[in-house]
Amino acid sequence: MTTKKWHGARGLLGLATGATGLLGLARTEISFHKQVAGKLNLLDKFSLCLPSSGLGKLSIGPSAKSGISKSLKSTPLIINPVSNAPVSSENEPSDEYFIDVKSIKVDGQTLSVKDYYFSIDKNGVGGTKISTIQNYTALHNSIYKPLTRAFVKAASNMKIKRVAAVSPFRACFSSDSISRTPAGPSAPAIDLVLPGNDVYWRINGGNSLVEIDQKTTCLAFVDGGSNPRTSIVIGAHQLEENFLEFDMVSSQLKFSSSLLVENKSCSRL
Repeated sequence: MTTKKWHGARGLLGLATGATGLLGLARTEISFHKQVAGKLNLLDKFSLCLPSSGLGKLSIGPSAKSGISKSLKSTPLIINPVSNAPVSSENEPSDEYFIDVKSIKVDGQTLSVKDYYFSIDKNGVGGTKISTIQNYTALHNSIYKPLTRAFVKAASNMKIKRVAAVSPFRACFSSDSISRTPAGPSAPAIDLVLPGNDVYWRINGGNSLVEIDQKTTCLAFVDGGSNPRTSIVIGAHQLEENFLEFDMVSSQLKFSSSLLVENKSCSRL
């Protein structure tokens, strides 16, 4: 979520085909949602639903959740005390959106990962943030490796056949060995475990896998290296068909898992 709109061919490099600019939705006074909420005297909150196809949804202020409110979970939005913006003042907090992931489960089994990778230290390093600019979720190498191993093992138990990797992904599978559901490929569930009683963000097959071609489907997570500033950066592919409501008044994120599981979609909200 950026705060600048670019014009001209050079400024559009790296954006999706057909994109004409970037819309700023960060925690800043100049962000789009902040300005709209101020002008229209609305609560400072916005909801976002990125589609896998068709049109998505962006709503400022109270949002009509169209029958999905009962399936929404809630977790605190936390503030990274140190900004990683190219230009920032000393002791200025980050304007990005962080959540407090405590652990990760694959097929119900908790990954063996040191707790400090999930927390944010005094220098602003670590933690989990949400990014619509990152294509695929990037994980600290010490999280990526055990997640990949666990997913490959659980996939094998489902008779999903592993094939040669396709960069930047390291775990790829034969598409023919993966069964399909109305909500996408059938795959081991990945859960981001959050504070509270049985609160987790489930990543189903439609968000955990990406089809490379008719023969190959890969685990849609990338290795963020051994020294990233943020341990987990949740990317756009993992956000597709998930409803997100960012409430700056209560500092809460309300979220769903894939709406396709409920026979809904972002384009039909």
